[in-house]
Amino acid sequence: MRRIAFITESSTRQDTAMRAFEFFQGHRSRWVNAVIAYMQIRDFPRNDIFFLSQYGQRIIGFDEIIEPYPVGKYHLRKDASRQFADKILAHVRAMNPLPFVEIHAGQTIANPLMDLFNQHGIEYRLYGDGVPLGAKPSAYESLIEEELNIRKLKDIQREKWHVTACIQHRSPREASQLVTEYADRAQLYGVEGLFRELKELLGNYNQKRKDEKKALGELESVMTQEDTDGEMSAFFYMKKTVADLFINLPEYERLKAKFGKSIAKFTTYLLKRDYALQAENRISETMLRMQIALLK
Repeated sequence: MRRIAFITESSTRQDTAMRAFEFFQGHRSRWVNAVIAYMQIRDFPRNDIFFLSQYGQRIIGFDEIIEPYPVGKYHLRKDASRQFADKILAHVRAMNPLPFVEIHAGQTIANPLMDLFNQHGIEYRLYGDGVPLGAKPSAYESLIEEELNIRKLKDIQREKWHVTACIQHRSPREASQLVTEYADRAQLYGVEGLFRELKELLGNYNQKRKDEKKALGELESVMTQEDTDGEMSAFFYMKKTVADLFINLPEYERLKAKFGKSIAKFTTYLLKRDYALQAENRISETMLRMQIALLK
């Protein structure tokens, strides 16, 4: 829903013509300064921000050039306030669809304006309602801090989605990349424990791969000595697991008797490879849990 904002003019102004948002700022205009800062920190559309001036009952655009004009000594009388509120109402009703209206003004303008908005079904919010004039700058500073926190949370959420997108294959390589690039920010994502677990699993996986590689090297060394005609290589070619060794028991027993060291080394190699695969599966499972956690 489109939002527009009405901001009260400040009584202390610049003495030369300039854009409205600059004209109404000054070291003694702390409330208006804070309102403008609040608009800017939210990237509020400049074309949807208007200043309300009692002088000539004007609705002034945020970037509109203003010439210096007299400062009123008194608040508008009740009938004049109502007349100004009617003008502001007409300005809002000319918009299609009707916007949500933010009111950053004192009661002199806000009260008759809210009465009219209620009558015509226009949604609005009066900012700083019930806050004394002297405390309004602090109230807006709190709003600015709240907005910055919201933005920080949004940025963190975007980062979480980015991390989630990095987990595609749940592989050790992806896990290593995640730990390297994002472990320092894991606390912000609420997955610090999972990153710690993943780091430990990676250490275990890398060790298991080293053990597997060592076992393979020892197997190749022994086979170079025992399997001179390639008989063992043909037998090992189709064996992917320890269970595969025992599918044909007579053949296994015959080869074990002939190539005992190679069979032993091959069995060790298969076990070491299974340990590495098991470690890889645990990494995959942890990364899946991390994705789920990042989506919350």
